[in-house]
Amino acid sequence: MYEKPANVFVAGFIGSPSMNLIEVPIVDGGVQLDGLVVPVARKALDLAASGGAKTLTLGVRPESFDLVGDAEGAIAMEVHLVEELGADAFAYTSAEVGDHTVDLIVRVDARAVPMKGDTLYAKPHGHETHLFSASTGERLEG
Repeated sequence: MYEKPANVFVAGFIGSPSMNLIEVPIVDGGVQLDGLVVPVARKALDLAASGGAKTLTLGVRPESFDLVGDAEGAIAMEVHLVEELGADAFAYTSAEVGDHTVDLIVRVDARAVPMKGDTLYAKPHGHETHLFSASTGERLEG
């Protein structure tokens, strides 16, 4: 259930903190997340397109982001809160996706936590993302 949740309900329920679930537009070669195209399986895109979908729900677990040093090809996230849990720390952030703001949770280095107001730049691990139908919430296999 953790590795391959069947739908957005399970994806958001299993794991702590929960999976980030973001509705994103379908573009050539993947889905658009901020200024970044996240590559996804062609089979999943074809399945969504055959049903007339223009958007998908992208799922990314907090530990499935790489923090990078600059904005080039990354998602810019403003830090609102950092939860320090000993060996782990999680930044609660917001990012602009299309014309709206979304909340995202990202695991950060517990020895070098960001401060409120800082900007983090991150990229999701393409092989650790999950795709769901934006209309039904069901997992799309790739």
